[in-house]
Amino acid sequence: MKKIILTACMLLLSLSVFAGGSSEDENTVTIWHSNSGMIGTAFDEIIERFNSTIGEEKGIYVEAIYQGAANDVLTKVKAAAAVSTSTLPDIAQLDATAALDMMNAEYLVLPEELGIDTSSIMPSAVESLMSEKGLLAVPFNASSLLFYYNKTLFDSLGLEPPATLDEFATIAPLLGEKDSSGTVTRYAFAGVPTTYELGAFIGAQKGLSYIVDEENGHTGTPRTVLFDKEGTFANFLEHWKKLYDTGYVNNITSGVSTEFASARTVSLLASSSNLSTVMKTVGDRFEVGTAFVPKTDEEATGGVNIGGGAMFSFSDNENVKTVLDYLISPETQLEWAEKTGYMPVNTGLDDNPEYIAFLDANPQFKVAMEQTEASNPKVTGVWLPSAYQIYYSFQTEIRNVTENNKPIDDAVRDMAAIIQKALDDYAEQNIN
Repeated sequence: MKKIILTACMLLLSLSVFAGGSSEDENTVTIWHSNSGMIGTAFDEIIERFNSTIGEEKGIYVEAIYQGAANDVLTKVKAAAAVSTSTLPDIAQLDATAALDMMNAEYLVLPEELGIDTSSIMPSAVESLMSEKGLLAVPFNASSLLFYYNKTLFDSLGLEPPATLDEFATIAPLLGEKDSSGTVTRYAFAGVPTTYELGAFIGAQKGLSYIVDEENGHTGTPRTVLFDKEGTFANFLEHWKKLYDTGYVNNITSGVSTEFASARTVSLLASSSNLSTVMKTVGDRFEVGTAFVPKTDEEATGGVNIGGGAMFSFSDNENVKTVLDYLISPETQLEWAEKTGYMPVNTGLDDNPEYIAFLDANPQFKVAMEQTEASNPKVTGVWLPSAYQIYYSFQTEIRNVTENNKPIDDAVRDMAAIIQKALDDYAEQNIN
């Protein structure tokens, strides 16, 4: 009975997903993507411009299909490939959580095989997608983790954004507020770090550190957890708990941007891709500031890793190359950066007068580029199996330490065991 139900579910999935797969018309290039809201509107406008210009001239039509969040896109790509590679889209926009699966996917077409010129792409963006097979995908929506803060309040208190977590713990009581009953009415920070944030908090330690071996999975399939042996997760937890113990950290895992916009929290950590949305949501309530991510400690000099996503190819033809070349062109990347907050991956914009003028008028957008340039390009995102489950597990263990006083050594041991099991299970199923 269970087999019948599973088969029926797979059939329904194929009907809903594969209907949007690659087109039988060789002049149609299908892209599955995860852009929504303001970012989705910007992406649609970029695709419309291609179809009405280069596409019309060369007889190419791009069909961009929204497939949900990045993890949803990956799930649908894997489901399509399991049935037939002919049902795959020509291109899929995926994030780092897909990299390990894509690195081991026989159906992936590498940028080198398409003849894509990557010489004008930001080196750190290329490094973030480099694997033992070479560059896995074409960088497109590159982002950086940023410290967002209420600049109006900071300025009124004569404070600068904290450079370290200990410095943040010192100023947190100045930023927070309590009412007459002792209830916190304004927090200094809201949120609980995930894999993305820990890529920076751990990765920057000692100049360069990794969560797992094989350079966080970039030089091969990772097999061993490193942060427990090297003490980097424990070091982060010690400094983070010190910040939490000020009483002005709100351990919420959703609605953080709303809390920030309403001034119920003074700061948060978020991707630079959220910048346009955050600024629009805040409106004229206060001035939004952006700054480098506070370091775990003074020796954590490695900086941050590139986030965001890239365009993974599953068709090897000239039309796909034409579309990808357009997406990374200076003109497209300028429009994309100005409308979203993503960093332009094309280095041709470094001296572009229009982009320089935009940054001068919107200094919040400049910080992501400055932070990336100041970072070690070897500080990269971690490529893990069961990536989203591990994402939430990190939050659970951090909350156990901060809220429930779980011993840090126990939290490190348990978190390492969760990741190690995921690595072992993946190796057993995928490595001969």
